[in-house]
Amino acid sequence: MKLIVLAQAKDSERRTLRLLARTHSVSYVRGLQRQVAGKLEWLKNNAFSGQLEPGLEELGLQHRRVIVGPFKIIYRITTERIIVTDIFDSRRDPKGMKG
Repeated sequence: MKLIVLAQAKDSERRTLRLLARTHSVSYVRGLQRQVAGKLEWLKNNAFSGQLEPGLEELGLQHRRVIVGPFKIIYRITTERIIVTDIFDSRRDPKGMKG
């Protein structure tokens, strides 16, 4: 399957990494970045492994989630694609998610 990461998801990940860089070492932040990239690559062959995201049920798009360190990766699956809609700090208030 083809993996598409929406610009919104990339921006959210970048903002979170910048915030973490204020209080954590460069090696920690880079390590998280590599972990997220690895998990995105893993999703290409394991898309249905993520749990359904109950906070986005009302959208009816079967959003799923996987966790990587403090990050939650939100995605949905279509016939030909895995679309990552958000990558954010999972400690954030889930009411802010829009999918």
